[in-house]
Amino acid sequence: MLPYSLQGEGETTFVLMHYLGGSHRTWFPALPYLDRASRCVALDMPGFGDATDIKDYDVASMANQVDETLRQLQLKRVILVGHSMTGKVAMALAARQPDYLQRLVLVAPSPPGPQPMSEQDRQTQAEYQGTRQQAESFVDGACSAPLPDVLREVAIADAQSAAPAAFHAWALHGSREDLREQIGRLELPAMMVLGSEDGNVPGIETQREVMRTHLPQGELEIIDGAGHLLPMQTPQALAERMLAFARREL
Repeated sequence: MLPYSLQGEGETTFVLMHYLGGSHRTWFPALPYLDRASRCVALDMPGFGDATDIKDYDVASMANQVDETLRQLQLKRVILVGHSMTGKVAMALAARQPDYLQRLVLVAPSPPGPQPMSEQDRQTQAEYQGTRQQAESFVDGACSAPLPDVLREVAIADAQSAAPAAFHAWALHGSREDLREQIGRLELPAMMVLGSEDGNVPGIETQREVMRTHLPQGELEIIDGAGHLLPMQTPQALAERMLAFARREL
């Protein structure tokens, strides 16, 4: 079972998964907006946060561990939220059609197919060892504007405490996995939220094509000026879109 935080009340539960290098703390800035209306479960993915001793970093194994955790928590009405790396995990899990899953939110997601990445970025992740300098560069590169100092330190601490093997596995294997056929067409309500200034994942038009192919009931939201680390950089704007999507009759 994956480590998690739990707060808020409501019939619907947002299950929040973090980006590469993050933890359940990545979602802390957004929780005061989300937990007024919904229960929120924020997970630590294998190799990150309080799950640094949990291994098996491929997408299928991560999806298995998320599924096991949600079943042990006996959640019934879930909106699964994947950010960046875990966007791919969220789509892989949704393809299994678990009975608890109601809707899907993808925040700056890694695509179902191999993720386009410069060789320099791939090599940097493959050589990551969790130094302060590496963590600072990683966090700052995920933002279109500097984070407030307190949030920046939280993000840097998470990146430093992550298992280097998890970084390496994503760069060399997970990001390269081609799950397009396995994921297929996901017949459930879905929303994708992108930052207009995000240079870490495929651009907006490429993401639109992902939606046309895999998310026939999907809708797209763009947060102007935001970079890749939306839960920390634009938490209120992101939470407002998530809550509106959760309330919408589809």
